[in-house]
Amino acid sequence: MTADRLESGLHARFDGVDYRLESRGRGWVLVSESPAPGFEKLPFDKNRGSLYVRRVQPDERLECFDIDHEGEYRGLPVSVSSSTQGRVMAVTRDPQAQQYGFDPFERDSWVRLIPRDDRDLRFVETRTPVPAPWLR
Repeated sequence: MTADRLESGLHARFDGVDYRLESRGRGWVLVSESPAPGFEKLPFDKNRGSLYVRRVQPDERLECFDIDHEGEYRGLPVSVSSSTQGRVMAVTRDPQAQQYGFDPFERDSWVRLIPRDDRDLRFVETRTPVPAPWLR
């Protein structure tokens, strides 16, 4: 993870380190952007760069959690995710968002790219425990 990137989505803790968790084929893998013990390097992909994966065993017990970033921008409730050039993408369902420079995004949603250091933007990372999806 780079300093400008916010990790979000499904993750699992393995050997004291948090890794992104993805479904691949018939199973699940832990994903890392740097080499780690027990991980194998995937072929380079120009869209994703170099990745390393470790297959999760069907009976393996790992602490799993979902990461989200929620907060507010100028009083509007927003969900925040990574973007580029030191910005974040803020999404809200508040119709007043148009008054604050948000553009229509999806039905009943508005989006705006905001500098990550904007003083009007406040958000926190929330980690919600979830059951291991391969054990369900």
